[in-house]
Amino acid sequence: MAGLALVISVPMLDLGTAAASPSPPTTAASVTTAPTPYTVKSGDSLAGIANRYGVGFSALLKANSMTIASVIHPGDVLTLPAGAKTAPSAPSASSRTATIGTADATQPASAAAPATTYVVKIGDALAGIAWKNGVKLGALVKANSMTTTSVIHPGQTLNIPPATLPIPATLPGVSTAATTSGIVAPASAAATSASVETVLAFLRTQVGVPYKFFSAGPDAYDCSGLVVAGWKQIGVTLPHQSQALAAKGSAIDWLNAPIQPGDLVFTSTTNDPARITHVGIALSDTTWIQAVGVGRTVSIGALPSDAKIVAVRRLP
Repeated sequence: MAGLALVISVPMLDLGTAAASPSPPTTAASVTTAPTPYTVKSGDSLAGIANRYGVGFSALLKANSMTIASVIHPGDVLTLPAGAKTAPSAPSASSRTATIGTADATQPASAAAPATTYVVKIGDALAGIAWKNGVKLGALVKANSMTTTSVIHPGQTLNIPPATLPIPATLPGVSTAATTSGIVAPASAAATSASVETVLAFLRTQVGVPYKFFSAGPDAYDCSGLVVAGWKQIGVTLPHQSQALAAKGSAIDWLNAPIQPGDLVFTSTTNDPARITHVGIALSDTTWIQAVGVGRTVSIGALPSDAKIVAVRRLP
């Protein structure tokens, strides 16, 4: 029986080899047998490089002693691990860009959905990018081997999976009609909810960013700057000053009506309780997010007591 087992094992190995290589052999992609250098170009991202050269994202990070949050710059020299393609694959409109770690990268173009890439801009957040491209946040982070809390940087290229949601024609859920408060109004209650969720998703990713006076990100915020950066995610421009913000939107009677996610909550840090000096954004009827002050960072905590709140405004 031992001799028979040996005879059977050989064709099994041959079958496995044949399955792993396209036919005819002359069309098989060449791969490196040892680590090779790669010079970073403008617009490159770690995920994009791994994707183009057919290497695992984690393998690329390990080969360069990096993490998913590591920053790369044009001119940096990276090490591509062994097994990288000698000629990078380029995405096209007729074939789906292979996501890292998938086994169906060689599937025929006729059976694949088109994919695109997106270059991160200043102020972008993963949730906002997903919304603008008609994809779910979970699908976007999966296509780039990320998590919802991964850090992105201007100039970074992301893989955008095929759209499964309506792609907004202009701003997400916002009409072009201006309101008397000076900012644009959402087209419907459903659009309002989706827009607010985009804002709040971005704000949550800013937890831990330090405070700096009159800063609106991405490396530091003051209280009104955090509000400005949040609403910028859905194309709304707001003034960078807490008292000016208190004139936007509509007033909410917080003593008799619940505070809602996205509401701007104003307080005073002076002896004059009517003078607005601070603003935060409600995440629920009991919690808010704020850029607190010098020496502290963006944080989430319990809303102030009703007695300490000076005003609540709801943006349209």
